[in-house]
Amino acid sequence: MQKNLGKNPKVKNVEYKDGVEKMSVEIIFKDVENESIKPRLGGYSFLPENIDWPLNPNGDKLTLVLSLPTNFLNKTLNLNLPQEHVLSVFTTYKKDDYFLDLITFHGDKEELKNIKNGFTKVLLHEAGDIRNESDYLIPAQEFIFGEELNLDLEAVDDEDLDEIEIYCGSLIGNIPSLLQIENLGLDDYHFCLQIYGGDFPEGFHDLFSLSDSIGYLFINNNYDHDAGVFFTQCT
Repeated sequence: MQKNLGKNPKVKNVEYKDGVEKMSVEIIFKDVENESIKPRLGGYSFLPENIDWPLNPNGDKLTLVLSLPTNFLNKTLNLNLPQEHVLSVFTTYKKDDYFLDLITFHGDKEELKNIKNGFTKVLLHEAGDIRNESDYLIPAQEFIFGEELNLDLEAVDDEDLDEIEIYCGSLIGNIPSLLQIENLGLDDYHFCLQIYGGDFPEGFHDLFSLSDSIGYLFINNNYDHDAGVFFTQCT
């Protein structure tokens, strides 16, 4: 799949900074220690011991997908999450069994109910000691900001749509790419980032069941009792 949008996409290199909530920025990854405090894929969780490791309704232990310091999210996306906390994102993952339907959401209320029942989990918490109770540990990958992405298709003539290479990779801020059925009934949430399954380290390209699946993270505007929702789609 191609990772550019448009014949002449407007791109520029950016660093962590304020104002990314107003633009979509490519995320690329580099190896980092599993206990790193930087925003990352995989690695160890900082889930405190007084919080039970999340289980899905089948009793399977979830696997950590993302560890995101709230200081990073607040600065990057202009949020107001509690400082010095961590947003941890977990998913159902099985090497040998089919599980795609358990973590997929395309707007169906039953699918969303399934996910909110615990087949994925978004937790906002204080930082505890490093920890992993999943059967799997994804080698940690630090977030690096790449190019600013032009995802505005409204300005593109219909006859040019077939020639456009739509970005399908990992990104943060503003609007998602390739999100099917934009009206998902998530009015109380706002888009944070998306992760492309093929961007995971070797051996974990199937973390979302299919390597071409994309995981979408939405943060709840009222995060006190429900930090967010994480789901996948496959185009």
